[in-house]
Amino acid sequence: MNPHRVPLVVAALAAAVLVAAPGPVRAPGRPAAAPVVTDAWPGARISTTPGNLPDGAVFAPLTPDLRAGESGGRLVVDGSVIRTGATRYVVDDAVLVWLEPGTGLFRMADSVAERITADIGNAVVLESQHDLVVHDDHVSWAATGPEGTTEIRTVALTGGEVEKLVLPGKLALTDWPFATSAEIEQGGPSTLVDLRNSARTVVNGQSFELVDCTPSWCRVQVLRQGGSARLDLMRPDGTERRRIGGAGLRPAVPDVLLLDRFAVLADDSRGVLCLYDVDRGQLADLASSFGTVVARGSAVWWSTGDNTALTWHVIDLGEL
Repeated sequence: MNPHRVPLVVAALAAAVLVAAPGPVRAPGRPAAAPVVTDAWPGARISTTPGNLPDGAVFAPLTPDLRAGESGGRLVVDGSVIRTGATRYVVDDAVLVWLEPGTGLFRMADSVAERITADIGNAVVLESQHDLVVHDDHVSWAATGPEGTTEIRTVALTGGEVEKLVLPGKLALTDWPFATSAEIEQGGPSTLVDLRNSARTVVNGQSFELVDCTPSWCRVQVLRQGGSARLDLMRPDGTERRRIGGAGLRPAVPDVLLLDRFAVLADDSRGVLCLYDVDRGQLADLASSFGTVVARGSAVWWSTGDNTALTWHVIDLGEL
């Protein structure tokens, strides 16, 4: 498990030591229903694919097209086993590049795995689509550095020497070319770092707020004694702050927004997976039942069923 923060896809952050948030909290009542995605966007399409390989093994997709995934320590692409033995794969599907913590950085070349470099350090893995970032024929990732620093490591897709930008603090990559605070389970301000010039921007946050940012938007969980009071979005400068929902709403994936527009959320008060559209200011239900939830690029996919009969459902938000 990455020492920086607990992935939001696994659990809500309500177990932290909390300070009471100001303002009254409404008494529990019957949660208001939201429209389903296919009503909010009549053209929305949700497709399904089996979650078990022919041998019955569970297949967990890692890329939006569901071609590449993990199955029992194996990286499987188009039904063929490409790598075995690694316990975790971090994939950027732009050119199918993946990182195996403790082993190296790889890419697909002529249907086989080709190692780009073994010099990956202690990679920061947060289950985010930004754990690996492909840009300008290079790939970058964050690694923990000495004495409370973070190394932003970059190497050409063709291999070669790994460049290292050492920055103070515990950071993770977000929308390129920015890094952001990785310790978002701690209340208070957050930080954005422009990797082009190392300029730092402090995003204000109170002691009872958990703040996670991209260069465009920040997600704010407002805490109260015993749990979360509400979920907000705001710009990094604090403007355009808006309430998305109340105590039952939490992030379902680590990333703040997809396509700089959609927040993927779980509404525990109603037991549903939902989307919040920043442009419309609208919440819509995506699934009435779900297990694992993953978001990459423009796609969100989630599982239903159990390990003997698993199904994956996927939606391309770029079509909405």
